[in-house]
Parts: sequence; C-alpha cells; structure tokens
Amino acid sequence: MNYKLRSSVSIVDSGGNVLEFFKTNTRKSIKIHVKSPMIKNIVTHLDGNLSFNEIVQCYNLQGEEQQLAILLSYLKEKSIISNDALVKDREDYFKYRRIIHFLEDYAHSDELLLEMWKNIRKSTVMIIGLGAVGNWVALNLAQSGVSNFILMDKDIVDITNLHRQIAFTAADIGKSKSTVIARYINHFDPSIHVLEIKQDLTENNLCAVVGEKNVDLIINCADKPNVDITSRWVGKYCMKRRIPHIVGGGYNLHLSLIGQTVIPFESACVNCFEEQLKEKNSLDGLTVKRLDTKNRKIGSFGPMCSIIASMIGMEAIKVLSSHIPPDNVNRRGEFDINTMNLKYQEFNRLSTCEWCGYEKN
Repeated sequence: MNYKLRSSVSIVDSGGNVLEFFKTNTRKSIKIHVKSPMIKNIVTHLDGNLSFNEIVQCYNLQGEEQQLAILLSYLKEKSIISNDALVKDREDYFKYRRIIHFLEDYAHSDELLLEMWKNIRKSTVMIIGLGAVGNWVALNLAQSGVSNFILMDKDIVDITNLHRQIAFTAADIGKSKSTVIARYINHFDPSIHVLEIKQDLTENNLCAVVGEKNVDLIINCADKPNVDITSRWVGKYCMKRRIPHIVGGGYNLHLSLIGQTVIPFESACVNCFEEQLKEKNSLDGLTVKRLDTKNRKIGSFGPMCSIIASMIGMEAIKVLSSHIPPDNVNRRGEFDINTMNLKYQEFNRLSTCEWCGYEKN
C-alpha cells in the first residue's frame, strides 16, 4: 500500500507540536500532537509514491517502524490518508475524480469509498417528467456518474421550453424530449444506457412500464395533472416495492419547492406528508388561498429550475451511494427567490399511516 493524504484534506500547521487536518468537504478537523519536526515532514509529504518500507528508508526510521505504523494506522482510521491505488486504478477515475474526492470524507475506509462509487455507477435511476426540473436532474446525475437511466415523458420539445430547460435547443423543436436528452447524455458519456418511455404517467401504468427492471431510485418531476397527484401515484408504487423516491419539487408565487426524499418504511412517506399538510391547511384556512384558475401558467426561469434540480441531484447521489444519509427525509423546503432564503418544514412518519404505519413494516 502506498500512503497518500486524501485530496480533500488540508494540513494546518498550528505551530509547536500540533498538526491539524481539515476535511474541506465536511468542514471537520482533527488535531494531533507530534513529538518531532520529522513526523510533520513525513505526514505533509505523503503523496502516494512511497510504501511503508520506502518511507522508513527515505526518512531513516529504522527502529521506529512500530511508531510509524501506529501513526499511519490512526490517520487511515480517521480518513486522513488513503490507499490511492485502490480507486485510482479504475479506468473512470480521472474523468470522475472530483466526485470521488467529494465522497472520500463520507467513507471511513478506501474499500467503502470504492463500494460507494460502484453503487453510484451501477445504479438505475428513473426520472418521470423531463421538463424544467427533470431535464436538469438527468444531466446532473449523468455528470455525477450514474450509468443507467429510465426517462419517462411523452412530450415533444416546444419553443416555450427553451428558456428554462437546459438540454434543448431551437434545433430540437418538434423532437421527443426523451430522445433529445438521451442523445445529450450519450454525448457526455457514450457508455450510459438510456431506456426511453414515451408515455405520460398515469395512476396505473408504472407497473407495466417498469416491469421486472431493477430501479434504485425514482424521481418524480411530472406535473400532469399536478405534482401532488403524480407524487401520490409514484409514492404508492414505490412503497409497495420499497424503492427510494424523491418528489421533484416545483415553483409557485416565487417559491421553489424542494421536495422530500422518501426511504420506504424508514422515513415519512408521501401519504404521511399529505395527512400533515391537510391538518396544517385546515388550521391556516383563513390565510391559505386555493388557486383554481384553469390554464394557469406560473412564471419561471432557468436559475429557479436549476436550483431545485441541484438539490434533487445532491440528494440522489446520497441515496444511490447507500452510505450517505440523505438530508431531505421527513421535511421539504421552500427557496424564496426574492429573499434567497431556504426554509424547511418538518414532518413525521405517522404510526397510523395506511401506507407506512409501523404495523406495516
């Protein structure tokens, strides 16, 4: 094994006998007391080129092997150093190394880091609805290493899509949204597999559409007839099959909704959210206004859509890693485009929920 300081770790020399390691991804620091300047010199120059025996020879540490082994073991345990070759030998390392470095601080070992990365690479993500949020999400996840997609949308590209949907150009008007996005993704990485489902989501067609395919995550960005109804359809399907799913969010009154992440039978489900929202809305009946105007077209623009999609993308990578806890469980957020504030509302998993009540687990 060749020892290397992890790429996300910075060293702060606090003077004296203290050496501080700062994990830039998680903003956590670890301090150690060292007995000699030689130890500082060794640690700060771990670049992955020297094995244990070579370090001993290079720094004339014969007779002090045990102390060095203890130090390196401690630094490895605290995720300060890594076995660089374990991940670097992968053919996709240089293309995705920044993503792998992001994952480093969430892995207590090199083996776990590699497992997390493999989980992301081999995962299959279904995105339902390829409009203002869904197309951004698809591209984010393709850039992040996801290799298998199921894209579900019946729509064709329209001129009104171009101002907020990143994957489409004027040359794509009249073409299938799923086909255009599949092509876009494959330009980025030809090895990515994309299955197109050119249908609108209905209450009962997910079973037929997905069939026996293994799906690791479903992200619902469909808003026909509206996101509440489609989220219920998706949620009900996913709960029966224990598939993690994310409500893709939307926008209204200059608020960007950051939808919830649902881990079946571990977090509040879509039905839990609905029940608690009903209660809240009944209490706020004097201030909540129901907007039933037909053919209502809410104002939106690209930055607002991409904010929602970025939040979803980050949550998706956590879920797909199988080891980083997602943060949007049991809550959903609202990003106010006027104040740039993000506020979250907390929800509970209900023991009496007909979908996920404890007795159903």
